[in-house]
Amino acid sequence: MSVIGVDVGGTKIAAGRLGPGHALQDSRVVATPPDAAEVVATVADLVRTLADSTPDPVTAVGVGIPATIDSATGIVGASNHTGMDGLHAQDVLQEAVPVPVVVDNDGNLAALAEHRLGAARGHRDAVLLTLGTGIGGGLIVGGEVFRGGHGQGAELGHVVVKGDGPPCQGGCPNHGCVETMCSGTSLARDLNAFAAANPGTPLAALHAEGKLDSRAGLDLARAGDPDAIAIFAEAGRWLGVAVASLCNIFDPDVVVIGGGVSSAGDLLLAPARDEYQRRALAPTRRAPLVVAELGPDAGMVGAGILAAESAP
Repeated sequence: MSVIGVDVGGTKIAAGRLGPGHALQDSRVVATPPDAAEVVATVADLVRTLADSTPDPVTAVGVGIPATIDSATGIVGASNHTGMDGLHAQDVLQEAVPVPVVVDNDGNLAALAEHRLGAARGHRDAVLLTLGTGIGGGLIVGGEVFRGGHGQGAELGHVVVKGDGPPCQGGCPNHGCVETMCSGTSLARDLNAFAAANPGTPLAALHAEGKLDSRAGLDLARAGDPDAIAIFAEAGRWLGVAVASLCNIFDPDVVVIGGGVSSAGDLLLAPARDEYQRRALAPTRRAPLVVAELGPDAGMVGAGILAAESAP
């Protein structure tokens, strides 16, 4: 018996078949098509391909979507990356796939995976922040995923840390969300703004060539460039502000930082830990701030775990 987990992202769709112990047995990755109908068809094709590659019967499929989702109806609320706004995702995917399907927010599923198999394993209560192009997140409360009253809670990237900060990207009406202060997008913005204002620096040289993004900035910071280091440290401090607020609210056992930007390691996380320790209330500053263990597979594995745990 096996299950399939599918992680629908803004640029790629990853699907994997999980066997006993949630071990990943096979996986496929394809580009995300431009509209919702093609996304659904692509998910169905991936499921068929993975199901046909094993004699073991597939009992359920889980699908993670980068969107708010009403857990009672399976309807997508808002999705900045897939064009699935308003889609009855649960029903449409169930029509396309011949075994039971469950859908959830991708951040919830990454949190579920880290709780069952990764950095939050063994803890009852955990906070996960995934730092990438934007910032997603998930909460584990009492050992289970917390989704809020309508399944659309735990949008942790939209915790406001600077009320008069930059406008948030996508459909968020806010300013100064943590997503606008320490995501890959915001780091690229700040790196390029510094470079434009400071000719003659290594950052300015990359900017002039049109090659300055968060990854190039990280390479410079790792090489010891003080300006790049300072920009990553500032982003880390804003992350620490968000972590302090989340810990004051939820008092978790552990805070897990995932996503591609987390590869910055202590360039980002050391200042985040310092700021968190300065700002959190004494009883809630005990949770360690750690890096996620499952990497880019977390959403896909979490979707498979959700399918396994939801299967009759």
